[in-house]
Formats: sequence, structure tokens, C-alpha cells
Amino acid sequence: VASRTMLASARVSPRIAPLARSRMSKRGGPKPSPQQRGASVVRSATNTEEPGDEDFVLFNAMLSSGDIAGAVRTSAVEGTLTPKTLGAAYVVYEKCKSLDENAQVLKTLEGVILLITQTLQQLNATPSVRLIDELMTMDPLVEAPLVKLKITQAIEGGSLTKEDLQAAIDMMIDGMKEQDEAWEKHVATAVTTESKEKFTEIVAHANGRMEAKTRLAQLRNLAKE
Repeated sequence: VASRTMLASARVSPRIAPLARSRMSKRGGPKPSPQQRGASVVRSATNTEEPGDEDFVLFNAMLSSGDIAGAVRTSAVEGTLTPKTLGAAYVVYEKCKSLDENAQVLKTLEGVILLITQTLQQLNATPSVRLIDELMTMDPLVEAPLVKLKITQAIEGGSLTKEDLQAAIDMMIDGMKEQDEAWEKHVATAVTTESKEKFTEIVAHANGRMEAKTRLAQLRNLAKE
């Protein structure tokens, strides 16, 4: 019987992979939770691929590294981080859930899954998306001159066109609009939850989502100038 710890679950994952792979193929891959979607507000989640044993080995090494974020970055630089790594992460997560692992372990795994997802998205991002990611860390109103300068530099540098940037911003705004109904239902659960931690988390994600939508709208206006 596998030890019910995060690392032990990761180590036995290759043995339970066939069952998990079958579930993944039937449903088209595991989907992120509303919390994960809220934390990655500007892009859809990266698709997973069926993992092999080497992908579980890599994921286990990340978990046991002592610096998961650093291990993910190193893997990305070395070119070993792939959607299969993300698939392995989901298999381990599902295995832990099936073992009724404690909430903190599951929350940790969710965080690692989100980190891998975001890193893969950055690797696959177009120049327009990478620029938007950078600009989203700034306040388009307070730092409007700097935002305009970065947009101008990117366009003059030839990495993208004004039309490319506008299309990418519109795509992100449209994507968030498509998620609005589901997100509003998720936020409504904050009223009924008895968990103070969950309430705080939902409110924080809701505020972050509203801020992201506001900044995207402001960026769209600046990109048109």
C-alpha cells in the first residue's frame, strides 16, 4: 500500500498511470478548478498530454527538490518541461485525492500544477501575449507613459505589430467574458461557505479578476493610440 504522502504518491504514480490515463483519454484531460482559472486570468489553461514514466520521475524530482519553483524554471530552460509533465502532475493529484490525502497536500499540488501551467503558457506565448503579461504588472493609468513606451519599443523592434497586440488583447477580453457566467456562480459560493479561508480566497480571486479586466480594457485603449 502506498504511503499517503505527497512524495510517496508521486513515486507510485507510474503504477497507477494506466488507469489515470484511461480516465484522461475519456474526458479529454483534467480541467482546472475555478480557483485555477481565476489565478490564470488572461489565458486558458495549457492542455495536458499522456505522461510516461520519465515524466513522473521529473515531477517527483521537482517535488523533492526543496525549491519547486526553481526546479520548474530549470526544467523549462533545459527543455524537459512539457505538457506531459503537467499530465503527470494531474495523475499524482488525482491519486492523492483517491487516497483522501489531507487538504494541505492537495492545495500544495494544486499550486504546483498552476505553476507548471503558467510556465508552459509563457514558453508557448506569442510576442504579443508576453508583452501583455509584462504590461499587466503595471498600472496603465498611473504608468501610462511607460506602458506606451514599451508598446512602441516592441512594435519598432519588429517583434509584433499594432494589430497583433490589439487582436491579442481582444482575445483575452473575449475569453474572460466567456467565463463570466461560470465565474459569477463560483463567487456566489462565498456567501454560503463556512470556511473563512475559502471565503477570503474567493474574494481575493474575484478582486484580482476584476482588476485584470480593468487593466486589459485600459491596455486596449492605449494600444489604439
